[in-house]
Amino acid sequence: MNSMTRKIIFFSLLTLGLQVHVGAQEQGEQDEVNVDLLQDVSSEFKEKFFNALTEKAKENHNKAINILLECEELEPNAAIIQFELAKNYEAISAFAKAEQSLLRAIEIDGKREWVLDKLYDVYDKQQKFDEGLEILEELTQINPIYEELLPYQYYRTQQYQKCVDIIDKLDKRLGTDKRRTFLQSQAKKQLGIAEDLNKDITGALARIQNDDKDEQAYIELIYYYSKKKDQENTLKYAELLDKNVPDSDKAHLALYKIYLDAGRLRKGIRSMKKVFKSTQFDDETKVRVLNDFITTSTHDDELMDDVKDAIDVFSDYVENPEAFTALGAYYLEKKNDPSAALAFYEKGLEINDQDFDLIKKAALLSIDVKDYSKAHDILEKALSYFPAQPLFYLLDGVALNYLDKPDDAIERLESGMTYLLDEIQLERDIYQQLAISYDKKGNATQAVKMRSKAQELSKKL
Repeated sequence: MNSMTRKIIFFSLLTLGLQVHVGAQEQGEQDEVNVDLLQDVSSEFKEKFFNALTEKAKENHNKAINILLECEELEPNAAIIQFELAKNYEAISAFAKAEQSLLRAIEIDGKREWVLDKLYDVYDKQQKFDEGLEILEELTQINPIYEELLPYQYYRTQQYQKCVDIIDKLDKRLGTDKRRTFLQSQAKKQLGIAEDLNKDITGALARIQNDDKDEQAYIELIYYYSKKKDQENTLKYAELLDKNVPDSDKAHLALYKIYLDAGRLRKGIRSMKKVFKSTQFDDETKVRVLNDFITTSTHDDELMDDVKDAIDVFSDYVENPEAFTALGAYYLEKKNDPSAALAFYEKGLEINDQDFDLIKKAALLSIDVKDYSKAHDILEKALSYFPAQPLFYLLDGVALNYLDKPDDAIERLESGMTYLLDEIQLERDIYQQLAISYDKKGNATQAVKMRSKAQELSKKL
C-alpha cells in the first residue's frame, strides 16, 4: 500500500468519525537520500552525514539531530540537511522545529515534492489544517494524485462547498467511491447547518442594532462567525464587544485566540493577561489559554520575554500547581525544552512546595540540565518536609558530588541509607554515588569498597 493510499484511507476514517489504529509507515519509507539534494561536499561532511543517517536508523533521533547540526555548520545551504533534520524532529514530536527545517529546505532548494509532502504531514500533526491545505493545493499542481486528499482537507477546514465540488470532479475522473459519496453527503448536511447559522447571525445583528451594549448578542456573533471560519467578522465583533462593553472579560477570551491565529501576538498577550486576571473564568480555562499562547509563540526567540511575563501573570492569578505540572510536561515531552519545563515546575513549587511529585520532577530536571545548585536548593527544602525519603537524599548526594562537595554528599547519602526499606536499586545507586564521593576525596580504598557493594546489589536486581 503506497503512502498516498494510506493517507486517503486515514483521512476518510478520521472524517467519518470511525475509530482506527494507524500503524507505523512501512520501514524505510522516505528514508532514502535524495541524491539531487546533495552537493559537492567535504569528506568530513559526508562522514558526519552518514553517521547521522545511521543514528536515525537506530532511532537515536537526538543524536542524529546533533550530528546534523554539525553538518549544517559545515554546509549551511545544504537542503538535504534541513530535510533530514525535519524527519528527526518529527520523530521526537518537535513539530515546530520540523516545520522550520522544511521551510528552510524550500528556501534553499525550492518546492520539491517530497519536502512539501513532509511539510503537509508536519502541519497535519500540529492540526494546522489551513496551512496543510495550502501545501496540499501546491502538491496537486506537482502530482495530480494528491487531489484525492483535497475533499477531506476541505471538510476539515469547513469549506464544505469546495468539498462537494471537488468530489463531483473526482467522481467524473475516477468513478464514484463510497467513502467520497458519504463524505459529500456530510458536507451537504454541514452546508444546511451553515444556512441556519446565517439566520442566527441575522437575529444577533438585529439585537445589536437595538442595543449596542448587548453582551450576549456579541458573544453569539463571535461564536457563529468562528463556526463559519469567518475570521474577519469574528475579529470585528470581538473588538466591538471590547469597545462597547469594556468591562466584558468574555471579549478577551475570544480576542486572545483570534489575535494569536492572525499572528498579532502582542495584542494576543494583552487579551490573554485580562483573561488571567478575570474572576469569570476557572483555572482550567486559564490553563488552556496559556497553552494556546506558548504553543504559538515559544518558537520565536524575540517573544521569550513575553512568554516569561505571561507565566508570571498566570502564576499570580492561578493557584493550581497541577496546571504548572501539566505545562511543564508539555514543554518537556512536546517541545523538547527542559529549561522551560523546569521554569513551570518551579512556579508550581512556589504555590505548593510540599508537592512530592513536583519536587521529584523539578529536582531530576535540574540535574538533567546541570543546574546542580538549584537541585540542591530544591532538595534541601524538600528534606525538611520529607525527612524519611531516601530518594531525595540520593538526588541531593548526586547534586553535591557535581558541586564538588564530597564530604556533604557523603553525609547526605549515609543519612539516606538509614531510611531504606528493602529498596535494592536505590541502595545500589547510593553506594555508586558514595564511590564517586570517595574518589573525589582521593580515598581509593573506600571508593573500591562502595563499588563492590553496588556490584553485589546489582546481582540481586
